[in-house]
Amino acid sequence: MLLHSQDGLTYLRWQNPWIIVWWSASFPGFGHFLLHQYIRGFLLSLWEVIINRLTHINEAIVYSFSGRIEMAKEVIEPLWLFAYMLVYMYAIWDSYIKSIEANKLHHLAMMENSRLVPYQIRSLNITYLSIKRPWAAMLCSFMFPGLGQLYNNRIALGFYGLFWWFVYMTFSRSHAVLLSLIQGNAQGNWNVLDPQWLLFMPSVIGGAMYDAFMTARDNNGLFRLEQKQFLGERYPHYKLYLFPMDGGRQDANNQQLQTFIRGGTGAGRS
Repeated sequence: MLLHSQDGLTYLRWQNPWIIVWWSASFPGFGHFLLHQYIRGFLLSLWEVIINRLTHINEAIVYSFSGRIEMAKEVIEPLWLFAYMLVYMYAIWDSYIKSIEANKLHHLAMMENSRLVPYQIRSLNITYLSIKRPWAAMLCSFMFPGLGQLYNNRIALGFYGLFWWFVYMTFSRSHAVLLSLIQGNAQGNWNVLDPQWLLFMPSVIGGAMYDAFMTARDNNGLFRLEQKQFLGERYPHYKLYLFPMDGGRQDANNQQLQTFIRGGTGAGRS
């Protein structure tokens, strides 16, 4: 259920398949990132950027929404269009199937209740379960996509996001317009914007924020589950109700903790 690696924590988690489908439709590869299938996610997202650029899909979308249908037809490159459509539909379908399979495996893992390892020391990294702040993770990704993933100790995904956001800002020239607005030039030089690269950015920043929030929340759930397993093994003769999901019996939990304190029983790990 939980794997420590040089790149942080990888684990099974239950997710709504239709949410995964939505993010795959928003940006191919994002649904696979949410499923922790990073190789598929990296390759599909890279394919999306390259083929979308060659096909000029985003430019055609801008022209279509502004009513310039003939210009949209002119910029589309048909050589790459069919390949783009087929891979796009495959990414959506594959993420849906993988999410259903992952949910089944998650259910079996929860029934098995295998012992979680709280930390692991490796040559290049130390990974451990800890409490995260989901809203802080989301805010970091809002400031610069990839920072929220670094906050959650997803090193490869974090720097992958940082690199591509810098690429989007550079080629869309959104930073130039933002700087003009900061300097008080409300009109800005909007003509310098490149819509082909600009339209990538809403999906990217939204996906990064959602992934950072969900990953932080899931890390908290794993931390609580590991603590519950440890205390259950350490004090098997006590009934522990540690979290609201156990029925909200906080009074019983507080009584147990007071018993530990009065009895001088340490809760430290040996």
